[in-house]
Amino acid sequence: MQRTVRRKDRRIGEDEAWGVLRRCNWGVLSTVGPDGWPYGVPLNYCLDERGPDKALIFHVAREGRKLDSLRHCPRASFVAVEGAEMLPDKFSTAYASALVEGEVAIIDDPDAKRAALSFFVESLAPAYRERGVKHIEYRLTHCFVLRLTIAGITGKGRKKSEPYALAHLGF
Repeated sequence: MQRTVRRKDRRIGEDEAWGVLRRCNWGVLSTVGPDGWPYGVPLNYCLDERGPDKALIFHVAREGRKLDSLRHCPRASFVAVEGAEMLPDKFSTAYASALVEGEVAIIDDPDAKRAALSFFVESLAPAYRERGVKHIEYRLTHCFVLRLTIAGITGKGRKKSEPYALAHLGF
């Protein structure tokens, strides 16, 4: 279920949020496990905009807590943060972030994995395509691909130039 940003003054537009996802290449995937506990794990990713549904693509090991969580409940959220910079004089941080929600499919079909992993290499390491193909074949049976189909996106941020909120009080 997608929610709205509580701090309307921090909301960034959908186009800007998509831009954050396009420029970043890592973030945190959050799930809920079978024990009811939340789990957030940093992962690198690529944004797949080739089809009618935009999605995030991840590669992961064949076992572990994130897979246990996704098998329990395929719904997840993912957040990417760009340009985080402390603003000590304003007791704040400048940043831009994008948060997406959707369902995650675990892909194990060799041809589908090969295609997704090839897209991953093309997106994140295009100068190493040839080595990437060899690496994919070597690791193909040792990994899964996760595909988070994006059902909703929100963006939030703070510009460095924003004034300190309590400046009018003389702070």
